[in-house]
Amino acid sequence: MGGSVDAPEPTAEQKALERLQRMELNEEKAASERRLKSIAQKKIGKKSLLGSPASTPSNFDPAGTITEKYTKTDSGILKKPFRGRLGGMR
Repeated sequence: MGGSVDAPEPTAEQKALERLQRMELNEEKAASERRLKSIAQKKIGKKSLLGSPASTPSNFDPAGTITEKYTKTDSGILKKPFRGRLGGMR
């Protein structure tokens, strides 16, 4: 077991490399923050542009929009059974 040895001082090259990596990391963080900020602004902008959801008019009658494949019953709107090309079951 030997005595403790202090780590050598970093060379100028190592210091320059660390400084370069730190600068690149800061640039990457800034770019990421700009992207997140623009995403947040777009979401807020969409919400403000869309406004509140439209309400259903009081004279709306879903029965008036029934197509030929559906029928209105006392229990609601039901899909008519499919009879095939021949018009009935055999």
